[in-house]
Amino acid sequence: MFNRENVKGKKITIMGLGLNQGGLGITRFLAESKANLIVTDLKKEAELKPTINELKKYHIKYILGKHREEDFINTDLVIQNPAIPNNSRYLQIARNHGIPIKTDLDIFLNFCPTRRIIAIGGTKGKSTVSNLVYEIFQKAKIESILAGNMGISVFNVLDKIRPSTYLILEISSWQLEGIKDHHFRAKTSVLTNILPDHLDRYSSYKKYAQAEKLIYRYLKKDDQLILNHDNPETFKEKKNVPAQIQWFSTKKTLSKGCYIDKNNLIYSSGKNNTSFAKLSDLYLSGRHDLENILAACTVSFIHKIPAEVIMQVITKFSGIPYRMELVREKNGVKYYNDTCATTPEATIAALHSLSGKSILLVAGGKNKKLKYNQLIQTILQEKRIKKIILFQHNAYDVSNLLFSELQKLVANERIVLVKNMSEAVRSAHQEACPGDTVLLSPAAASFGLFINEFDRGNQFNQEVNLL
Repeated sequence: MFNRENVKGKKITIMGLGLNQGGLGITRFLAESKANLIVTDLKKEAELKPTINELKKYHIKYILGKHREEDFINTDLVIQNPAIPNNSRYLQIARNHGIPIKTDLDIFLNFCPTRRIIAIGGTKGKSTVSNLVYEIFQKAKIESILAGNMGISVFNVLDKIRPSTYLILEISSWQLEGIKDHHFRAKTSVLTNILPDHLDRYSSYKKYAQAEKLIYRYLKKDDQLILNHDNPETFKEKKNVPAQIQWFSTKKTLSKGCYIDKNNLIYSSGKNNTSFAKLSDLYLSGRHDLENILAACTVSFIHKIPAEVIMQVITKFSGIPYRMELVREKNGVKYYNDTCATTPEATIAALHSLSGKSILLVAGGKNKKLKYNQLIQTILQEKRIKKIILFQHNAYDVSNLLFSELQKLVANERIVLVKNMSEAVRSAHQEACPGDTVLLSPAAASFGLFINEFDRGNQFNQEVNLL
């Protein structure tokens, strides 16, 4: 068991400082706990400057632009941050020398004073569901904190958490793997869906799916698990879970959970049905948006939040940044930022959510060993996609694949390669007519042209606002 006293004076190597709060929270916490820290990252100092500036008052040794074997041998503990794959040879060096490896979430759970954790995982939708649950809880005046895999380090909110606090925790497959020896058990868990993703990190889809399912491994019969009835991978888990299961579905009538009946959103407790909102009153109406809303509502009903409070929040909810975010409307053209669509399935969902619109699609990037046949077929079938704008970079194999395959089957003037975000937005702006939609939904990873997907999204917003 960790506490501040037994951390004091320990030699700790933090592997991966990163940006977007990746290693900042745990580094600050351990520095304040008087640990002897070495922070090592393959990025150089100039790239990490924003994060390093946040830590300048602490005595920390930095090894940047490389990793050294000695830092994984002559240490008491290694902290593995989220971007570091489990098969890293430096982590293996630590294992070979009997050095324990922990993650920030693993350390946090030793200090977290609340058992009231609502854990939200899955391939897509977990950020939206987490934010929506938090907004509903806040509206209901329930003491709650939002943190996790969303740029809000759990250590940034630790001092605000009391035993009575609900911690709404967005949790990734990587984080779940990092705490599997902790026997993590949330009182309420949500698995939004499981879709092919991160196959550059996992050896197979099966291995990835197993990692996502760690969210319920240690649940007990008095815990609650909310699953997607419409996702084949989560639906089949009903036989493997000891916890109480509730569902959400956009397609089926359910005996327990949230579903849609014509124009009505319904919650069934198993005994009574509650109609709590109208489809026509929702700001978001894409199928994946509705799945996220239903998941969040199921959590809220389980926690006895009144239907009128839930309705007030979901009818005003317009999404969160970087996920089908409406950035601007100019000259009758709407610009949507969906930079977090890093898989083909996510981009397909985005296209479907804009039904009836003429679309200029900005896409492309680096592959995560995913398959793109279905996306290519969707683009070919969607005659309303008037232009496909692809980022060009020597690492962007998805852009090359899409360009090669689509060029064979669509008119050349419908496809264009661009070298940066400025060119992409200008190209879309020049072609767009009133009533059109410009959609950034890359279907791929960002590394190469951009620092990360959020940098890609920020550049899109900046260029759109300059029009």
